Amino acid sequence: MIKLLVFGLALTFQVVHPAVLPERVSASVCKKSSEDYTKCLLDAFEHARPYFVSGVPELDFPGIDPLIINVTSVDRTLNELVSIKAVMRDVRVTGLKGVIIDDLKADIDKMVGEIRLTVPRCEMSMEHDVTGQLLIIPLRSRGLFKGNFTNIQMYMRAQFKRFEKDGIEFFAIDKFDTKFRVGDGVIKIVSKNPQLQFSADLITNFYNENPRLVMDAINPIFNDYSNKVIRQEIDNYLAKVPADEFLPE
Repeated sequence: MIKLLVFGLALTFQVVHPAVLPERVSASVCKKSSEDYTKCLLDAFEHARPYFVSGVPELDFPGIDPLIINVTSVDRTLNELVSIKAVMRDVRVTGLKGVIIDDLKADIDKMVGEIRLTVPRCEMSMEHDVTGQLLIIPLRSRGLFKGNFTNIQMYMRAQFKRFEKDGIEFFAIDKFDTKFRVGDGVIKIVSKNPQLQFSADLITNFYNENPRLVMDAINPIFNDYSNKVIRQEIDNYLAKVPADEFLPE
């Protein structure tokens, strides 16, 4: 989902410049003087959707469906009932191509962008090594995780600022916020050690019987993680293109 959100907000401010934009997606560029900038952005997203789903090598964009993450980790304690320390490898997410844009806004003068998205359904698989506590269930699991999730709602808002480097102005994120909410889900965990499958089944059954309870409990951890990772991705992208190339007249 991270690449999808990065692309969504990048599109809001036209991060890709016509000089480097492949011809097949050049129609996705909106001019600052567009009569209806929001409508132009929505049309641009739909035009560029198939290219960003499969990937655009010229822009060093690997594609969002499937979304592949080689390795990532999280280490966060909310309280005595919710703590997660996990390393996740070979993460694979499918279904993001079905994303629906619920709302898209850009205030060019204030340099603020917002996007709301819904993914009706996605599937996720990964190798995981996790310890911690999830309400009444101790987390001790290492193996294969698979999950089917529905009605994933995502919101992202960013305010930008300018900074100068080597005499050239660039944009960077000044304020940033993301929010996620998964509507429902079903998971399955297979332990690498058959003797520990009972513990994996305990976690699986607890989640599948109480998906809303579990997702609401861990949502602050997921939101904090997403804020950090997505902000870093966007800032890395912004630092590649001078500010005066972002908003063509």
